[in-house]
Formats: sequence, C-alpha cells, structure tokens
Amino acid sequence: MMEKLSYQEKCACSRSSFCKYVERQEYFTVYEKEYLVKIIVNDNLSGVLYVSSVLVVWSFIAGIIDAVLFPGIIAYAIFHGVVDYKVLTPPVLFLLVNFLVKLIYIASNLKDRVKRNDIFISALPYAGSAYLLKKFLIDDKLLSKAVVLYLKEKKLQAKDYFLNLIIKRNK
Repeated sequence: MMEKLSYQEKCACSRSSFCKYVERQEYFTVYEKEYLVKIIVNDNLSGVLYVSSVLVVWSFIAGIIDAVLFPGIIAYAIFHGVVDYKVLTPPVLFLLVNFLVKLIYIASNLKDRVKRNDIFISALPYAGSAYLLKKFLIDDKLLSKAVVLYLKEKKLQAKDYFLNLIIKRNK
C-alpha cells in the first residue's frame, strides 16, 4: 500500500501515529486502508487529532481546577459573608486566560484548517475536542470508525500507562 504514495506522503504517514495505526490494522481492507491513508496524509488529519487529544487533556485539567476553585470560592463567600470582585476575580481570570490560551493554541496549530468561528467554538471549555472531531468526521463513516478505534486504543494505552505507574509506586 505504501508504494502507491509519493515520497512526501510516505514521510507524512511515517510521522503520523494515526496513519501507522491504520496501516497495521487488519480490520480494514486494503482499499479502505489506501483511502484512509490518503485522507490522513493529504488532509493533515493527524494534526486535528493531536489538537483534539490535547484539548481533552486540557479540559480534564481545567475541570479539576474548576472543581477546586469554584467550591472554594463558594465556601469562602459563605464563611466570610462576602461576595465581591476580590472573590470572583480568580475564577473569571482563569476562565478568560484559559479561553485566550486555547484560542492561540488552536489557531497556531490548525492555522488554515479551520475557520475563525470554529476556533472560537473549539476554545469553549470542555467542548473543543468533541467539536473538532465532529467537524472533521461527520460525513465520512469509515474515517469516523477508524478514529473511534484509534482513540479506544489510545485510551487503553493511557490507562495501562497510569496503572503501571500506580503499581510501580505502590511496590
């Protein structure tokens, strides 16, 4: 299958973990693999998947911060009987800075791949990754299936990695 690709396409595929995943899968036929590899290489789909996966991790970390920050502010306000700008400034600043940094990150990494309004929607808290995946995969059932299988494998790899860290730490 790789012999049908140009040199640039072969290089792009070898740099893409998603492309390598599709190539080694026995689930897809040879023709499906050729089609998927062409889409991945020519549409720079790996970049979208990478940004989407970064946004998932980013949302997870932001969710933990939100889970600590907002209840802490509510508890502070209840115990001190005060809700003013000093109390509300940290969460508002966090939300604004988080949104702006996401805008810059998505715009710089996906450059001409997405429109401005897509960048703004992708930078919204907790929705960015799902929106990007929906935007790029909605019309292609085979590509959607390949991405779902790839993300499941990545999830299992991450789970095994963290379980191994915990097991090693407890020994």
